[in-house]
Amino acid sequence: MPVMAAMAVLLLSPIVSPMLGAQQREAFFIAPTAEVNGYGWNGRAYGGGIVIGAGTGGALGLQLLYAADNENFVFVEMLFFLRAYIYGADASSGPFIQLGLGPVLYGDTKAEISGQGNVSIGINTGWRFLTGRNWFIEPAFRIGYPYLAGGGLSIGYRTGDGERRRAVNEE
Repeated sequence: MPVMAAMAVLLLSPIVSPMLGAQQREAFFIAPTAEVNGYGWNGRAYGGGIVIGAGTGGALGLQLLYAADNENFVFVEMLFFLRAYIYGADASSGPFIQLGLGPVLYGDTKAEISGQGNVSIGINTGWRFLTGRNWFIEPAFRIGYPYLAGGGLSIGYRTGDGERRRAVNEE
């Protein structure tokens, strides 16, 4: 499923990137992520996943997350997101705000909960720190429904911007 999502993002990004302010080739990014959030019975669940997206100045993408609490409650979340970088149309780092929407499925040892689902919706804020031409670290915080709040860290790789920056510097 992550491969199909990456292909969808790559196919749709040339269509959507003008709406997001990309002036040249948009940046594709992929990042494993770790998160603590409010899905658990005891208020905390811990998990990880992958974030895939494309765009400069903003991004469209997909976040897949699997997490569990200490009482065998697990969930799988698939969020489609729209991100805007605060620094403008050419930004691919710095502060951002992001809207997410998608399905979440629950699993539990309690039969009445296991196999049930819900709609997850929320808003994220974070900061992308560049650690080289194409690598980044991205702490983020989110609030929404049904998880209330969460915080995480992604470490990833992006394309597109390094090539544009090099071309601008050579002119």
